[in-house]
Amino acid sequence: MMKHLSRAILASFTATIMLFVGACGSGGSKQSESDQHLTISWWGNQERNERTKKINDMFMKENKGVKIDGQFSEFSDYYQKLSVGAAGKTMPDIMQIDLNHFAQFEKNGLLLDLQKYEDSKVIDLSNVEKDIVKQGKLDGGMYNVTAATNAPALVYNKTLLDKLGITIPKNMNIKQFEDISRQVQQKSGYKTNFRYYEPSDQLAYMLRAKGEVLYNEHKLGVKSASELEPYFQVYADGIKEGWHLDPQVFTELKVASVEQDPLVYGTDPSRMSWCSFRWSSQYVAYTAIAPKGVELAMTSWPSDNVKKSNYLKPSLSWTISKTCKNPDLAAKWINFYVNNVEANKVLLTDRGVPISSKVLEAIKPSLTQPDQYSIDFIQKEITPNSSPINPPAPAGASEVDSKVLPSVEEELCYQKISVKEAAQRFFDQANQALSTAR
Repeated sequence: MMKHLSRAILASFTATIMLFVGACGSGGSKQSESDQHLTISWWGNQERNERTKKINDMFMKENKGVKIDGQFSEFSDYYQKLSVGAAGKTMPDIMQIDLNHFAQFEKNGLLLDLQKYEDSKVIDLSNVEKDIVKQGKLDGGMYNVTAATNAPALVYNKTLLDKLGITIPKNMNIKQFEDISRQVQQKSGYKTNFRYYEPSDQLAYMLRAKGEVLYNEHKLGVKSASELEPYFQVYADGIKEGWHLDPQVFTELKVASVEQDPLVYGTDPSRMSWCSFRWSSQYVAYTAIAPKGVELAMTSWPSDNVKKSNYLKPSLSWTISKTCKNPDLAAKWINFYVNNVEANKVLLTDRGVPISSKVLEAIKPSLTQPDQYSIDFIQKEITPNSSPINPPAPAGASEVDSKVLPSVEEELCYQKISVKEAAQRFFDQANQALSTAR
């Protein structure tokens, strides 16, 4: 049943990480100048791996004697490796993390406070909007630097929809999304994936339309299970009516893998999706692997109030572990990533839109058409049509994302429980996980 490693592995992080609490080495421990070694970890597809390796090579070339050990993982393996490192006090010096894990990492004492590096401009954020800088701050310190910005993006098969005579409406609501999904399935056999077995971002997105947040500290932001029912109803409708992918399809795929996303992977329409609930930063990677002759496009995730639901977010963030033995060098690397123009000509929009306005202006002539499309999507469609992002998810949210939500979705899509039961089960189990998290 629970064959999805990207979820099960994340679940181990919460328990394992506690072994590290109170046992962290003190941050900023000094090391001889001759020791110029950094370990840097990240996840992504092969294209991101290759681009990040080039950045590391450029940094080493500019800083003689520096050696970088790049540790690339698939997303399904990434947090398992970090949990092992946390238990053994061997975490990478620099880590790529997502916003859903930021608060938990910080509260468990795993991250170095970077405030002094911002103050001294070792990490120069003078060309970065203040709201973006603020996203790295928590509990009076600064614990991450945004790698780039992006936004929720429904990536879809434009070639298919054009052929079927279907146009995506601007600011599509949930009913319109369901109607289009029905039409696509009836006319072509292609089905829909409503972010099955992925984190709770789409649920949170739908709640934002009502002015509600999914997570508060130690509990959900909704007062009753009934408020969650519209989200689970989409799955129930899709399974009952035949336009949502059968859950069995996902047991044979690596969830969160771009290469195995039903949008671009598979030859049988009944096992493929016309859309994928992703992030704007992933658009370039999807276009690179799309089947020949298939044009992809982006629109906002469906919501009954897209402007209230929409937001800009850190696509990913860079952090320095508290066990890093050369934090000054690590901070210098982060600054290189943020501000070096030549490095960003390699990166382009792989992780999202560069946070430095000066860098973004400098690399525009180097942008490919998909890169430019991704930036235009952020600047022209999202920025003027969005609301402030929710606060970082609290400790316990990773367990909700990795265990509670996928379990409930699975039971619902196998038609073992009703929508009402799914909403109540999620409400009870999520609140339990959040209330006991530390």
